[in-house]
Amino acid sequence: MADKIEKDVCCDAKTNDTCCSGAARTLILACSGGSNVGQISNNLMIRLNMEGIGNTYCLAGIGAALSGFIESAKASQTILIDGCPTACGKKALEKYGIEANKYFVVTELGIKKNHDFNKLKDETDLALILLKKQL
Repeated sequence: MADKIEKDVCCDAKTNDTCCSGAARTLILACSGGSNVGQISNNLMIRLNMEGIGNTYCLAGIGAALSGFIESAKASQTILIDGCPTACGKKALEKYGIEANKYFVVTELGIKKNHDFNKLKDETDLALILLKKQL
């Protein structure tokens, strides 16, 4: 059942993984959908992590109703990046009463949604500049 929250162990004690600990100052979640803007949102999440703005986080864990992921997101500052107005990421968070502290939609940054993945680097670079102006 989709609404059932599953108890889970999502952190690996052997690697000191803090995916569900809420230890990150800011969690960054991205849609990672099947279009260019979905992949750009994922790339933005990685780039923001690399720049020290926050830590990448697993939106799929929330969508899969894994309790550790949900509780960590509730307890943290969050940046959510959706690719398009369909807003799958936003809807996944809302299902569990989570509202992102900062919310971005790649198409609202001026990137047109398509299935051409040849320009991802350039589109990601442009979107990063525009997104960072709004942080």
